Amino acid sequence: MSLLEKKKFYFIGIGGIGMSGIAEILHEMKFKVSGSDMLRNPNTIRLKKMGININFGHTSNDITNFDLVVISSAIKKNNSELLRAIKHKIPVLPRAKMLAEILRLKSSVTIAGSHGKTTTTSLVSCILEQAKLDPTVINGGIINNYKTNAKLGKGDWIIAEADESDGSFTYLPSTICLINNIDPEHLDFYGTFEKLKKAFIEYADNIPFYGFISICADHKNLKALIKKMTNKKVITFGLSKNAGISAKNIEVIEKNEVFYTKFDLIINIKKADEVKNIIVPILGDHNLRNTLGAISIGLNLGVKKNQIKNALRNFKGVKRRFTLVAKINKNKIFDDYAHHPKEISATLTALKQISKGKIIAIYEPHRFSRLKDLFSDFSSCFKKADFIFILPVFAAGEKKIKGFDSKKLVIGIRKKIKKEVYLVGSEKSLFFEIKKKIQPYDNVIFLGAGPITKLANSLPMFLKSK
Repeated sequence: MSLLEKKKFYFIGIGGIGMSGIAEILHEMKFKVSGSDMLRNPNTIRLKKMGININFGHTSNDITNFDLVVISSAIKKNNSELLRAIKHKIPVLPRAKMLAEILRLKSSVTIAGSHGKTTTTSLVSCILEQAKLDPTVINGGIINNYKTNAKLGKGDWIIAEADESDGSFTYLPSTICLINNIDPEHLDFYGTFEKLKKAFIEYADNIPFYGFISICADHKNLKALIKKMTNKKVITFGLSKNAGISAKNIEVIEKNEVFYTKFDLIINIKKADEVKNIIVPILGDHNLRNTLGAISIGLNLGVKKNQIKNALRNFKGVKRRFTLVAKINKNKIFDDYAHHPKEISATLTALKQISKGKIIAIYEPHRFSRLKDLFSDFSSCFKKADFIFILPVFAAGEKKIKGFDSKKLVIGIRKKIKKEVYLVGSEKSLFFEIKKKIQPYDNVIFLGAGPITKLANSLPMFLKSK
């Protein structure tokens, strides 16, 4: 009997996007999986439908029968279930270390960076799927092609998102790794930007001699990293001409009310090559870079160029990444996960490309620490919006930081970019204000990593009912 056979796993915080993906994979591998979470959400609903038992409320459930407890980074040290596991000497693993254990089972591609991880992971997965490589996938968002964030494949490869938020991505034993960018983020954990950059170097150093690192050549913070990777094979991608994988003749096209980016692929790795008229249903330079990164992985794994082309054309995107929620008369409502100034700016720039009218942006700040660390950037990143509504900060378990709240952000935006910006405290007041402002051809976009997505999905009904 295998050492792994009949092992029982208990996930504390199973409803998190990363935790749910790992739980789903282990369940599909026929392990006994159970867990708990504070609230029901789409992830817990999906897992329960699969047959996974989930307890709601961390009320010291009887977990003494389990061989291993997996915890998310959101779980506090005084969690009653965690304390029970420790008391009964049940091994406890953080989510990233559990992911690392899964990655050891196959060859792996991990996707890292401050932004674009989820989209790039999804793109790589679809490319390998098109090539009939049947990868196992563990993602930080719902891949619309799969309608889930995880899939157990029969092939030799695992594609996984590498989350840097708590430093745990340095545990991941990647065969191949991709880094999109490095920006100041999660400084509540790292303390300084320099420590964050060192963590990325440690992560990249984990690859074996037969693997490679794919790095965006456009990003200034990555250029220094490339110079330090002298003992590793490095592939570069980006919009700069010196990148190994790049693009030219870039344009936005519309087909059947769907917007695409069309470009010619330029390959300069071993020999020069070109693939014309690639079409992918994404917008913005940031997403084009994500696409080029995914292409760099596919090409170096031997995927044929026509297979890559077909995969990109049929890519259906990622939930909450520039998701079109509804079309009402001549208005469109979008939902996007952007919660960092760079992400917000990139998303609004992409929306500006296709907007005939004004842009109404609604933002829910995510974490007081992020707002404090990047306050100046947050105050200036809404330049492409015409009307801005700021919701109360979604704390995500953090304590308030005096002097850094939504009211302060409103003042900061007015001072920095002199836009029409409003503080709103309730769904009703927000919707009434949008109703007053919105005109034909205006687009509305909801931005944030918290529960703001519920508002995005509720607005259409409000507009239809009035």
